[in-house]
Amino acid sequence: MIETDNPHRKQTVRDKEIQLLKQIKEGDDKAYIELTGPYRERLYRKAVSMVKDGDDAEDIVQDALISGYRSIRNFRAESGVYTWLYRIVVNKSKDLLAKRKRARENSMDDSEFQVTDDRMSFEKKVELSDESNYLINKINELEDIYKEVIELRYFEEMSYSQIADILGTNIGTVKSRLFKAKEFLKHLIMKDGKGEGFFR
Repeated sequence: MIETDNPHRKQTVRDKEIQLLKQIKEGDDKAYIELTGPYRERLYRKAVSMVKDGDDAEDIVQDALISGYRSIRNFRAESGVYTWLYRIVVNKSKDLLAKRKRARENSMDDSEFQVTDDRMSFEKKVELSDESNYLINKINELEDIYKEVIELRYFEEMSYSQIADILGTNIGTVKSRLFKAKEFLKHLIMKDGKGEGFFR
């Protein structure tokens, strides 16, 4: 049982993370599994959305968790654990995408690495309505910096401070990018004559 300084105060997720980090740094390996377990599915969905392959996504998450374990003792907990692991998964996904690109350039054969427009897990896509599919396709037409901020805010449901931490910028810039992203998205939708259904 994890104790808090004040037995009458309800333990927060942050409290639990800090306690588990302390246990890990004291040599408790099982605490790392408890710390990262709740985030595996979300990390997997993020990897799938980037690399479009379930097996590769699983490898990326496993590799990210191993990397995280190796560096956990240097983690200062200035950001949340999920934010920290999310960055690792994104970087490893980008590494794989870069490796694929090099392979395409070397072979001059794009057939093996076709990329679809999915931005969410395959299971989620099946559940999406036609309207949601349309919206995701429109988001995919945005520049990467705008797609990313929309995804973090609305798909990952992150706070402005978490997004700023991941992007290595400040909250003001995050809000500015998000505003521009929504304006660009609105313009794309209005061009299709569907603005009335999305913007009221």
